[in-house]
Amino acid sequence: MAPFLETLADSARPLTSPFLALVVMFALPGMIRRRLGTGNRLLRTAAIIGAFAALHLAAGSSAGVSRWLAATESPVVAVFLVVVLPAMYLPRGRWYPLFMLVPLFFVLNAAVLVSAPYLDGEPGWYWYPIRPAWLIAGVASLLVLLQPVFKLRQFRFAVRLTCFLVLTYGGCALRSGREDYRAAMDRRGSLRGGVISDTIPALQNDNRMTYLPSAPCRFSADGGYVHGCNMEMMQRIMQVDWSADGNRTRAVRETGLLVGALVLFLIVSMIMARWFCGWLCPLSFMGDALDCARRLLRLPHLKPSRPVKLGFLFSGLSLGGIGLVMARVYPYIIRKYSDPANCPIPLYPFCKICPSQPICSVVGQAAPENSPLPGLSMGWGYFTTLYVVLLAVFAVSFAAGRRLWCRLCPMGMISGVFNRGGLMTLRKDPQKCNRCGVCAEVCPMDIDLVRSEMQKTDVTCYDCVLCLKCVEKCPRDGCLSLEHAGVKVTESRFAGGH
Repeated sequence: MAPFLETLADSARPLTSPFLALVVMFALPGMIRRRLGTGNRLLRTAAIIGAFAALHLAAGSSAGVSRWLAATESPVVAVFLVVVLPAMYLPRGRWYPLFMLVPLFFVLNAAVLVSAPYLDGEPGWYWYPIRPAWLIAGVASLLVLLQPVFKLRQFRFAVRLTCFLVLTYGGCALRSGREDYRAAMDRRGSLRGGVISDTIPALQNDNRMTYLPSAPCRFSADGGYVHGCNMEMMQRIMQVDWSADGNRTRAVRETGLLVGALVLFLIVSMIMARWFCGWLCPLSFMGDALDCARRLLRLPHLKPSRPVKLGFLFSGLSLGGIGLVMARVYPYIIRKYSDPANCPIPLYPFCKICPSQPICSVVGQAAPENSPLPGLSMGWGYFTTLYVVLLAVFAVSFAAGRRLWCRLCPMGMISGVFNRGGLMTLRKDPQKCNRCGVCAEVCPMDIDLVRSEMQKTDVTCYDCVLCLKCVEKCPRDGCLSLEHAGVKVTESRFAGGH
């Protein structure tokens, strides 16, 4: 079965291109507005994919173009096109049961691939040896299969829990095979000069880097499942050394990989906007545990005023900006020190003050020698002090309020830019709204625009994390809805939307 799957994966390479996803996303709304039948839409979409595949293969005949295309590709895009997009766009008619055979195949395929190495007789436990592309397809397909039986709240929790486990523990528990797992165990827990080792993400490829518009920390177990957050990517871009003293060949290769990663990140952000903050971010998932404890203790939560919100915004921008400036200075300062551990500026400055590093690395047990408390293994000099301060701010922000940290998070601020102009839109029908205020009360970001706006139908704003709690709790049928590229995905129902 493995050779067949490898052949299937190779032939599906054009589906991993974010450019194809962008073309399909701009073509589908036009087909829907023209009220083409489902079968006609499927045929036209298949024709677009076929034409793109032909162009992709033709462009790939050039070695330089092929390397650049490879730098932009990701199995995440293929899974979105094959599994997630049809689940959102296909009407629940005769075509949908037929489509459900696709996610069922990927779930069964993942189960077979995980169990196969244990059936060949070699003893030992190697967690779940499965290649990233098939794992992502299997997990997304399982969620698609379960979605019809879940309410919106239950489905959101299932997605968040799944993403938390994969992104926090996937770097260790999910490797491509036995040998890959052994290599990960050899790297895991190693320290270099008192600093957490820069280990290899499970989804890493020699020709590409995969970043998601969220905050899965690269310091999770064995580097996590993806490379890291968008701020880590920005720091890598700033650190490319084009000076006369630098290695130009290395700089060219790094630039090609990073430009490809940036293109992928921008297109994925355009397609999903800040949905990743509300549904995928492991840091907010762990922070919500503190919020849950507050609610169980029946403690009130803080609602920041507008000046305080602006203070959070400018503080987050300042932290991110200072981190990027220091990342740019790093290549010039490191030349003065033979040992990087003695450099006064860390390799990734912003990571040294981001609470995601100590939290994700400790929770994911990235290095058994590390103490749960901030120490020299996690920061240098005054960075250790900043760690303590930022961890305290993180804990207090989630314990005292709902997602107060998310207002300070530079990663979320970058994704928030795509809330307006992206393909995700939160819609409101003002004619059905009675201004009851439920949406404002349940919003974890304390957004009042959804309640107060009575003229425009687009109520998406920069702060919105698209958690859809307002859609879930709205007591007016069809008053609030989520649209993707103009297609309604879900809407408010009095009994709770699906």
